[in-house]
Order: sequence, then structure tokens, then C-alpha cells
Amino acid sequence: MSDYRIERGGHEDLHRVYPMMSYDFESWERPTEGEFHAAMLKGAELLLLKNGEGCECGYAMMLKSRGAEYVLLGWLGVYPTVRGHGVGGVFLSLLSEHYAALGGILLEVTKYPELEKARKLHAFYGRNGYADVNCAYSIYGEPSALMYRRLAGPEDISGDIRAVMRECYLPLYGDAEQARYIDIK
Repeated sequence: MSDYRIERGGHEDLHRVYPMMSYDFESWERPTEGEFHAAMLKGAELLLLKNGEGCECGYAMMLKSRGAEYVLLGWLGVYPTVRGHGVGGVFLSLLSEHYAALGGILLEVTKYPELEKARKLHAFYGRNGYADVNCAYSIYGEPSALMYRRLAGPEDISGDIRAVMRECYLPLYGDAEQARYIDIK
């Protein structure tokens, strides 16, 4: 599986990929395509997973303010034709390599532990080096697990998690929107 690579996508790629995001994520947990385009102008990145033949196998929308030390893996999808074959784990490893100079990667597992699918995703991310951040977290009014994979940063970021998440979400949401959508205790 080492013949996979990540390529940075642009606005045309986002337009092409967004229907797959609509398939992978519920409308309440997925910003509009226009919001994603605006976020990309402020530092967010669309990363595309390609196999050795150059075929696209997945996408990751990463939220990061320019100059920030952390990145949020906001929306990740592996295309149905390659799911269940270890490609998601490879993608996560490539993301860690891509952002190795940063403090770490955060992600949210929505509706955790309520839904079985969320519990499976949480276990998958745990097997791939992510651990829970010590906080109560909800996004869009839904209880969620906030997970962190340490790269070059400290082991525990729970004391700074509000500031870290604010910086990650700034390309997508201003302070008023963050106060409405994100709750950290």
C-alpha cells in the first residue's frame, strides 16, 4: 500500500469532491460547498489521496489557520470502491507525514458514543495513533469525541484545547459561529 500519495486539491477539485462529501456526511455535520471554498482561501486545505496509477481514492478537508501549530482533520472520506482494504489507515499515516512539523492533528467523532458507527470510527482512529483529549466536547449540538494525534507537539493539549480549536476553525467559522457550534468543557 506504500504506493499511495497525497496531493493538494484546488477549488475545482472541491467542486468535484463535494457530492461525495454529501454522501459521506450528514447535512448537519457538513458545511456548504461555498463555506469550504471560502475556508480554502483562509488556509484550509483539501488533500486528495491518489494510488500508484494516479486514481483518486479519497479526500480530507483539513482546517488550519495560516501559521497555526495544529490542524483539524474535519472531513475524511475513502471512496467506496477501496473501503475495507486498509486504505483509510494508509491515508491517516500519510496525513501524519504531511503535517509532521506541526504539533498534531485533531479530529472529531460525532454522535460518540451514541452511534455504533461512531464507536467503530473511534476505535479505528485509536488503532491509528489518536487518543481522546481530556474534555467534554460537542459540535453542532451533538456529543462528540475530540481526538488528537501528537506529532511534534506536547503529549497533552487539554489545557490549551479551546485556543487550539479556535485557531483550527478560524478559516471556516468566526468567533460568533464557533460559540454557536462548538462547546468545550
